[in-house]
Amino acid sequence: MFTLYCDDSGTHKGSDIAVAGCYVATVEQWEQFKRNWQEINAREQFGVFHMADFVARQGQFGAPEWQDEAKRERTIRSLVSAIKTRAQIGFSAAVVKSAFDEVITWDIGERFGHNHYTLAIRLCIGLVDKWRQKYGYREPIQYVFDRLSKGKGEIDEMFRIYVSGKEDALYRYGVYPDCWSFQDKAQIVQLQAADIWAYENFRYMRDCFIPEDLAKLKKVPRRSYRELRASPVQVRYHIKRTLEELVRRTRDITAEVE
Repeated sequence: MFTLYCDDSGTHKGSDIAVAGCYVATVEQWEQFKRNWQEINAREQFGVFHMADFVARQGQFGAPEWQDEAKRERTIRSLVSAIKTRAQIGFSAAVVKSAFDEVITWDIGERFGHNHYTLAIRLCIGLVDKWRQKYGYREPIQYVFDRLSKGKGEIDEMFRIYVSGKEDALYRYGVYPDCWSFQDKAQIVQLQAADIWAYENFRYMRDCFIPEDLAKLKKVPRRSYRELRASPVQVRYHIKRTLEELVRRTRDITAEVE
């Protein structure tokens, strides 16, 4: 049986990018991951790991001992290594909020969701479907979201609709009744791994993807992002142009079915 852990980044009001970051592994591998993570925490004493705080040197990472660059480097390298070792695959989707607000009209929102983060979740679950079909996976999946996730009501409704599909839902997404939950990141270290992945995709989207003129691109992807991308992952990044194309394809398919 698989478990998927998902967290968000950029969903706060001041950000124009919403990101969902997910990791999938077997229950057995997640247990080993938890042991690895706790060992690193026992050595480095970081407590609950929030990537945004780590990068900004806020919270516990503002303490004097966390100004030691060797300690910071050692910690993030160890955590990334644990993720790459135990997670079977990662999925992430990023959406420019202002583009979403402009392109996703109410009627198409019934298919994509009315919340930026909900669309990112839907895109990730679409990637889960393709991954399962490619490798012939039929095992069910537990979906675990951070309890502070945006769009909780829409996520609940989305899974209830999936479940109504019964055999098709299990076949395509590994979804079954009561397979999703919202849990505390402070207690579930696997969600802290998803937090790192979501943050790295947010930074890549903001700093490297949105500037479409590559000749003017001055920033290179962060090293931790490059290392995580070197393991099996699938990503989707949507700006206005790509959202318009996604909507056009969806309308065309809907028209053909009707």
